[in-house]
Amino acid sequence: MTEWTAFQTELGWIALAWDEIGLRYLRFTGPEPPEVKLSPLPGWVQQVVDALAWHLAGSPQDFHTFPVNLDGFTPFTQRVLEALRTTQPGETLTYGQLARMAGSPGASRAVGQVMAKNPLPILIPCHRVVGASGPGGFSLFGSLETKERLMALEVPRPIW
Repeated sequence: MTEWTAFQTELGWIALAWDEIGLRYLRFTGPEPPEVKLSPLPGWVQQVVDALAWHLAGSPQDFHTFPVNLDGFTPFTQRVLEALRTTQPGETLTYGQLARMAGSPGASRAVGQVMAKNPLPILIPCHRVVGASGPGGFSLFGSLETKERLMALEVPRPIW
């Protein structure tokens, strides 16, 4: 059974869904809280909520250890999303590179479609994927501005 929580962050409200296997969906809802039935949070989901809030407030977090559940997605989508989870904070790669990592060279356009429908943005860092000749697209509110902001959160800044 899929359960939901909602919480406010520096980028606005987030709705987060999970089940007994792992995280299922993350949705940005902007300045208004989402209309979801809230469930009690297991400890591991509270850790995800806290990590997301800290990350979006400027304290970079590592999300690759949190369990995700990609059941119901095509094998290709699962391969692309799992390959993307192996990237490091601050690292960028092209749609073509991600297609090769997922075992489907030449499928860069299909990778773009997967990125546009990423069920767990930030947790599965689609903002790290760029076009061969530029930043590419981004479907979260704020579009490329949000993509740039998410990348900036991952890049270490000088202390001085």
